Amino acid sequence: MEQVITNLWVGGDKDVPEAKKRGYARLACTKDGIDSHRSMLGYTTMGAPKGDEYLYARRDDVMALNLIDVDDPEMIPWEMLEAGIKFVAEMLQAGKKVLVHCNAAHSRGPTTAFMTMRAIGELPQPFNRARHIFKTLYESFSPGHGMETKAREHWLELENKYARPN
Repeated sequence: MEQVITNLWVGGDKDVPEAKKRGYARLACTKDGIDSHRSMLGYTTMGAPKGDEYLYARRDDVMALNLIDVDDPEMIPWEMLEAGIKFVAEMLQAGKKVLVHCNAAHSRGPTTAFMTMRAIGELPQPFNRARHIFKTLYESFSPGHGMETKAREHWLELENKYARPN
């Protein structure tokens, strides 16, 4: 678990117990694993149950995305990622420490934290420069093709989207 900016942490399944112990808000960017969409909703089928919580589910200060790391960006709904980004921004604005995590802490969680930093005004740079900066903050950053494509596609619209008013 690594802090990338004040109160924003990035990690993997192994970091969730410590984050729970410390009382961090958590965004699980994963269908399976600890704090995952599957564990939050309790389904045992391959696919999530259809309904209001199909893309994401929230319980107080924990949210889980029905997110798989795939090469095809069309298989990663923007509505789901945007809900996660908005949740993290809300938690940060409330003064909470937040862990954004996935299973291995390389692609889904870090990319969502990367996009959140853009949305709250922490990465105003063009995409490639911001990606380089984030990689210096979180060396394990290695987004899959689908996640990187989604971030790149929405980079301009994310700029200051959830920035705190002055």
